[in-house]
Amino acid sequence: MTTHGIFITVAGLLWLLLPVLGKPYEGSPLFSRANDTSCRCYPGDLCWPTESIWNEFNKTVGGKLIATTPIAAVCHDAHYDESECQHLEDVWYVPETHIESSSSIMAPIFANRSCDPFLPPESPCVIGAYIRYAVNATAESDFQATLKFAKTHNIRLVIRNTAHDFLGKSSGPGALAIWTHYYKSLEVIDYADAHYSGKALKASAGIQVGDALQVAHDSGLVIVGGTCSSVGLVGGYTQGGGHGFLASKFGLAADQALEWEVLTAEGNILKASPSVNPDLYWALAGGGGGTYAVVLSLTVKAYPDQTTSTANLTWTNTGITQDLFFEGVRTFAAGLPSLLDAGTASTWLNSNTSFSASPVVGFGIKQKELDALFTPILDNLQQLNISYDYSSAEFPTFLDMYTAMASYCETALFQVGGRLIPRSILLNSLDDFTDALRQISDMNTLVSGVTFNVSKAPDIENAANPAFREASVSLLVGTYYNYTNWGEDIANQVLMTDKIVPMLSSIIPGGGFSYLNEGNPFEPNWEHVFYGGNYERLQTIKDKYDPEGLLYARTAVGSNRWTERVDGRLCRL
Repeated sequence: MTTHGIFITVAGLLWLLLPVLGKPYEGSPLFSRANDTSCRCYPGDLCWPTESIWNEFNKTVGGKLIATTPIAAVCHDAHYDESECQHLEDVWYVPETHIESSSSIMAPIFANRSCDPFLPPESPCVIGAYIRYAVNATAESDFQATLKFAKTHNIRLVIRNTAHDFLGKSSGPGALAIWTHYYKSLEVIDYADAHYSGKALKASAGIQVGDALQVAHDSGLVIVGGTCSSVGLVGGYTQGGGHGFLASKFGLAADQALEWEVLTAEGNILKASPSVNPDLYWALAGGGGGTYAVVLSLTVKAYPDQTTSTANLTWTNTGITQDLFFEGVRTFAAGLPSLLDAGTASTWLNSNTSFSASPVVGFGIKQKELDALFTPILDNLQQLNISYDYSSAEFPTFLDMYTAMASYCETALFQVGGRLIPRSILLNSLDDFTDALRQISDMNTLVSGVTFNVSKAPDIENAANPAFREASVSLLVGTYYNYTNWGEDIANQVLMTDKIVPMLSSIIPGGGFSYLNEGNPFEPNWEHVFYGGNYERLQTIKDKYDPEGLLYARTAVGSNRWTERVDGRLCRL
């Protein structure tokens, strides 16, 4: 299926179409009964561990093994409970619903309708696309035992914390998960090496952004974290680069990394810093999560807290033409370089009926100073006769601002794609950028932007996509997921791959790049688009620390050596 030179692989599309075509469940003739060392062992294979072996493993990890029962089972015949099902539907879009589960998937396309709460009770509810088991890893020994078990039995291994994940990395059919969510410790320390001397925060693998911000705040400090408090700090967020409200002041999350503590695929616990295993340090800091080693902890730079101001700007298309509405969007985009040069960062949303920049954050900037920065934008909106709402506020600390203003986050509503928008586009091709936003918004999408200026090179080189240094916006486009119309969802995925992302690419010289945590999962040229020119070097490091390819995640470095077959089985190419 090709349009504009973009395609979804046939195998990938067939896997997504399984709910339509009919899934080969366990026991089907499509399931191989013989050991095939080129594939991960799969439920139903002769190599799959017996129940007694799983029970012995459970004893090894102190009873922390969890067999997956999809949380939506209460909505289907065998376990149907009308009141519990209604409650689950009511909270399905709340992140905590999935975060507190060892198996649930926030990105619905990768759940593959295996057990969907919005489908009729008589519809199938199977484990299907979900992981088969998870270990609630709360000690180093749990990590080690789970990795050893997966390696011994040739089972697909998954690393997951919160499952805030657009690309399906934190799940997989027939997989065993190291569930890090309850492996939590936080400590403010004094750190010193040849590259940095000062306050730092050491966080274990289960720590979320909100946890880290609170502990830093209690010591009069801040750390770089994402715009969503429930995202895991140590996993895919920092390992993927990581932008946020403090990025314009201090750089990407990957730029803050001082030291990693990891468990390698061969079972060794190592430290990785600029002076110890520097190649692994480089790869972990921005080269993508879940593939080089299992991270146990991360130590990051911490900075003195400061007064933080915010601004909010909104308008709608009520009473004005669409031409005028998008002229307002153009006006905001034209003002972004000045806002970013002053050290602000922001999130904004755009549809074909409303625009909202909320919040625009000025760390160490007074309210009056932020208002002054907005004056040219507001003046231009007034000249256009666009009625807008503008407000600003000042908070004594960053966390006070974050608690009051940070937006609600969710991944269970959208299928996504995006591009990093270079500053040069805002300076030289603003009409093209605005036209692209308008056309995309007309496709029943929601467009989200995170703005930042991380052009200053980090003190220590890392693997974050070099395109970040030239970008002003990480643009994310979402098509709405329809839980009761799979055909529409497949069509929207094709729309994203064949039309929406190419439309963004067409305005960027060379086609552009994407933040690897927020890209289109079916990006055909993902090695280049997600990793820039770093992919080959990253693959070499992957091969050094995981020579047998035990660690796999979709679109992670090394995953192009594997394929997911139509039945979900993971096999070497």
